[in-house]
Amino acid sequence: MASDDVEDRLDGFMCRAFVYEDGGKGVQVDLVKSMNDYRQASILSPGAMTFLNLARVSLKRKRFSESLKFLDLSSSYEMSPELILGYGQYFEECEPMDAAKAKKFFLQAAGYGRFAGFFGYSRVARKSGQHFRALGMDCARLMLGWLVALAIGARARFQF
Repeated sequence: MASDDVEDRLDGFMCRAFVYEDGGKGVQVDLVKSMNDYRQASILSPGAMTFLNLARVSLKRKRFSESLKFLDLSSSYEMSPELILGYGQYFEECEPMDAAKAKKFFLQAAGYGRFAGFFGYSRVARKSGQHFRALGMDCARLMLGWLVALAIGARARFQF
């Protein structure tokens, strides 16, 4: 198979997986079909992003052990701020929630300038009854937000 064929197939699987994950005009959300397409993409091009996508959809399906497996596979390729956000969300949503680990990962993502890290930390702190910590993180986000936006731009808005 030619390199262009593989790239075209990879692009097709990724695009279709995104559509099934989020739905769209005339397309219902179908997380099973999304998972299948992300799996095909991970076979064609195993890497941090393909496994991160699999982890995100697994988390939406409430398959926590599967999600953690894909997060760990992704980390074997690259430890990116987006992956750190994924770990934060995993520890926030798993049952029972591990607030300490979730806050640790969200704080680390915030340190990389990801706004989702600031919001995630505040959310977990509120869920844990730590309202002053949440307020402190919200204040830090407001004070540093302009600087983060100026320094890294659109990358600061990535949502896991």
